[in-house]
This record gives sequence, C-alpha cells and structure tokens, in this order.
Amino acid sequence: MIEDNGLRIFWDGHASVRVEDNGFTVAVDPYSKVSPDFEADIILVTHEDSGHYDPEVIEDISTPRTVLLLPEAMRDVDAPVDDVEYLDVGERIDIYNVEIEGVPMCNEYHERGKGLGYRFVMADTSFYVAGDTGIFDEVMDLEGRVDYAFLPVEGEYTMDVDEASSMAVKIKPRMTVPYHYGRPFFEDKDVDLRGFKAELERRNLSCDLME
Repeated sequence: MIEDNGLRIFWDGHASVRVEDNGFTVAVDPYSKVSPDFEADIILVTHEDSGHYDPEVIEDISTPRTVLLLPEAMRDVDAPVDDVEYLDVGERIDIYNVEIEGVPMCNEYHERGKGLGYRFVMADTSFYVAGDTGIFDEVMDLEGRVDYAFLPVEGEYTMDVDEASSMAVKIKPRMTVPYHYGRPFFEDKDVDLRGFKAELERRNLSCDLME
C-alpha cells in the first residue's frame, strides 16, 4: 500500500487496483482471486477478458450507490449492478466528483476499441491504470498528466518491462507501479522487476514495486 496525502493506494494483484479516500473507493478490474472484501463506490472495468471483468465479485463489492463504468464495447454485456455508465476512447465522465477519462488499450492480442485504460483524478491526484495494452500513438497525451501510472509488465499478453519502461519515460509520472504479473496467471513467468525499477531510476523516474 502507498499512502499519499490521505489517499490509500493498493495493488491487490493481477490487474486489480484500488484507491481509497476517507472511505470512498475507486476499484479497477476487481477480481475474485486477488481482491479482498471491500465496498466500492466506483468500479472501472478495462475489458471483458477473464481476470478483468468478474461479475460475481463486482456484485459482492457493490452497494446501492455503486456506479459501474464499462467500455462502450461492453454495452451488450449483462452487468450485475443497476447504475452502469459507458465510456469510449477520448471521452470523459464525472462520477461523484471523480473525473475519469478513457485511454486507448490495444496490442496484438487486444483490438483497439474493445477495451480502455483509465486516467482518473481523486483528491487532486491523477492515476493511470493501463489495462492489457502496448504502446499506442496517443501515449504522449498523458505526459505530465499522471501522478501514479500502473503499467503491465508480464510481457506475454501485454508490454514487457522494456516496453513499460519506454512508456513510463514518455508519460513521466510521479510514480510508476508495475502490475499485471505474478499470481494467479503468471506465477511461473520471470519478470525483471528490479531491472525495471533500476532503469526508471536511472532516468530520474520513481518506481514502487508493490509486491
């Protein structure tokens, strides 16, 4: 966990990220095999793949006030909550005073437009959770607009550490957090996290390994 100006920032494992602000919680890609018990006010889903869209855990962590935000491409998917909003690349929405922006998420395994990365702002702190992506043309649009960047590094269905390092250099976040590696899908895959951290620090970029 990272604490920053009253915010509590969690990587629960795989693609699941949470940010808490005095009991208010935004959760990205909650997943039953890694997520603990909590209640979410806003749930962001990057795409429909297993490990990212988990209707059962979404139902479990939802309350009557929970808003679920899905990519436009998931409009035909049955959602387990009543209040569902949809977002496309480049669009923005304000939910409970959290500004959320749809960011491209694509690579050779994920067709552009089928999913989203998200940039969102809580308590004047900006977060980018990339989802299963590679480097995309609009990445420079994020430069200087991200405090915390969660970038995938497992290198099989997403970027590897070298590509994630290149993306971090382009974005220049205040803190980079590698994610989307280890349990429950990539426990046997060797990811050079120490090398990733050292490379970013060599370029004067901060990195936190939330293992």
